Amino acid sequence: MHPLARRLVWALDWISEWQGRIVCLMVAPIIVAMVYEVIARKFFLAPTLWAFDISRMLYGTSFMLGAAYALMRGLHIRADFIYRGFSVKMQGRVDLLLYVTLFMPGMIFLLWAGYGFAEKSFLQNERAGDSTWAPVVWPVKIALAAGVLFLVLQGVSEILKSWYAATRGRWPR
Repeated sequence: MHPLARRLVWALDWISEWQGRIVCLMVAPIIVAMVYEVIARKFFLAPTLWAFDISRMLYGTSFMLGAAYALMRGLHIRADFIYRGFSVKMQGRVDLLLYVTLFMPGMIFLLWAGYGFAEKSFLQNERAGDSTWAPVVWPVKIALAAGVLFLVLQGVSEILKSWYAATRGRWPR
C-alpha cells in the first residue's frame, strides 16, 4: 500500500477506534437513567418525565456514533455464506464494488439530508413533540449527522483496504 494511503487508513481507523471507545461510555448514563426510572416508579410511585427521553436520545446517539467503529471491525451484517468462499482478491473486488456503488452514495445522501435536518432543527430550537418533558432534539440530530460523517470517513478507509486486497491478494495489516 502506498505510504500516504497507509497513513490515511491508519488515521481513519484510529479515529473510528477511539470514537467507538468513547461511545461505549454512553451506555452508563443510559443504565443509570433506566434504573433510576424503575426505582422511582416502582418503589416511590414517582415516575420521571425525562428518563425515557434521555435513554432514547442517548441510545440513538450511541448507535449512530458507534456505526463507524462497527464498520471498521467488520461487525455490520454481511451475507458471508458465499463471500467467505471467495479468494481474497475476489473479496476485495466485491467489497470495493459495493462500497463505491452502494455504500458511499447512500451515506453521502444521508449526510446531505442529515445535515439539513440538523441545521433546521438547530435554527428552530426544535423540541420533541411526543414528550411532556419536550427536550431539545437538535443535539441528537447533529450527532446523527456526525455519525454518518464518520461512516463516510471509515468508508474511505474500507475502500482503500478493499482496493489493496483486490490488487494484491491479501488484506493490509
